[in-house]
Order: sequence, then C-alpha cells, then structure tokens
Amino acid sequence: MPNRAASIVLLLAATSLSLTVGTTPAEAREPSPPTNCVSGVDRRAQAWAMCKSGYGTFRVWARCNWSASKVHGPWMRPSKFGDSSVFCATSGNPAGIVMAYGIEKRDG
Repeated sequence: MPNRAASIVLLLAATSLSLTVGTTPAEAREPSPPTNCVSGVDRRAQAWAMCKSGYGTFRVWARCNWSASKVHGPWMRPSKFGDSSVFCATSGNPAGIVMAYGIEKRDG
C-alpha cells in the first residue's frame, strides 16, 4: 500500500506541473488596469496623462472652461514614452483652459 500512495502523490504532482507549464503568460495574469500613472496640465490649455506599467488602456479627460461635459484624449497602452493628451485651447475656443482633469483606465 505505501507504494500505491506514493504513486498517487507523484501522479498528482505531475498533473499539477503539466497544468502550470501549459498556462501561457496571458492566461496566468489577472486583468488589471494600467499602473504607475501621472497626469497634469501644460500651459493651462492641455491636459495629459501617462501610465508606465500594467495592462489595459488609459486616457486623459478634461473639463474645459467652455463646456460642462468632458473632453477625452485617445486610449493608449501603458508605455514609458506615450501619453494621452487633449487641448482645451482650440481654434473655436482659443482662450480655452483646463478646469479639471483626470485619468480613465480600462482593464486589459
């Protein structure tokens, strides 16, 4: 009987190992939003956001002095070099300034 118990333990260990080895990195990670993010305003007219790590996508949002609704920058993937930005100063609103801003994130 001890050999049978040892065989069962070895079989379970081998099955567990094969399941672990067969999992791809994309399947192994939990969906999570971008991390290591910062945002700010440049010359009162442009809002920007950058996320350097994590998964998913992010974009900046801003509330301009000429609108009660938010304007949004493009969705971006986390990167050390790319940012999402939006201008409140436009040809139609040259005196536009950022009144509020932030970051929207989506899980990846």
